[in-house]
Amino acid sequence: MLDLKLEKKELPFAMAEEIKNLRTGITFCGADIKTVLFTSSSPNEGKSTISLETARSFAELGKKVLYMDCDFRKSIFKYKIEDGKIGKGLTHYLTGQCDFEDIIYRNYGRGDAEFYVIPSGPSSKSPTELLASKRFIELLAKLRNDFDMVILDTPPLANVVDASIIASNVDGSIILVEAGGMNYQIVQKVRDKLASSGARILGVVLNKVDKSKKGYGYYKYGKGYGYGYNYGYGDSR
Repeated sequence: MLDLKLEKKELPFAMAEEIKNLRTGITFCGADIKTVLFTSSSPNEGKSTISLETARSFAELGKKVLYMDCDFRKSIFKYKIEDGKIGKGLTHYLTGQCDFEDIIYRNYGRGDAEFYVIPSGPSSKSPTELLASKRFIELLAKLRNDFDMVILDTPPLANVVDASIIASNVDGSIILVEAGGMNYQIVQKVRDKLASSGARILGVVLNKVDKSKKGYGYYKYGKGYGYGYNYGYGDSR
């Protein structure tokens, strides 16, 4: 097993609390929820940041947690690494170029002793075939057995079907929506794609909410966005 260190920014208090609320919401969806997929409608809605922070939040409870980057098209995971180097990734494993032990990395950041990651690896010209393969399905079963929680970061679903392929093989899915950045019809189409795959939709996270408009104050993170979250766990309407 290899080591790397992920960046760990100090989150604003309000955002940190909302991540904990999201963690609690997932927990109360049931004891059988161990593999959770995050997707969105379009790029730049904050999905990778929220999914990574959610995984870290579970690890901070002392749980053995894995974050898996399943974006074979435009992964940003490499920008989250503070120290260490990625060798092999998920695409290497799914194409039979390496063993499982070659793609799992332990994050040695402070407080994250049981936080592991699997990077996506090089971009692939046939991502849907890899994600639908028997090797990937067997990997998910192994991870579900080996870890307390597995968070899967998948590509936006409005234009590609990757997330819906994975969703049928995980315990639950969460749709992340940028406040004011995506129209209702597109979000509905994303929901319908997931539902048609047989996915269990746990809920929706409303991201980049400017709470100053509601009189709650305004807090910033990253590129100056306000964050907030709404949930609809267990209800796919």
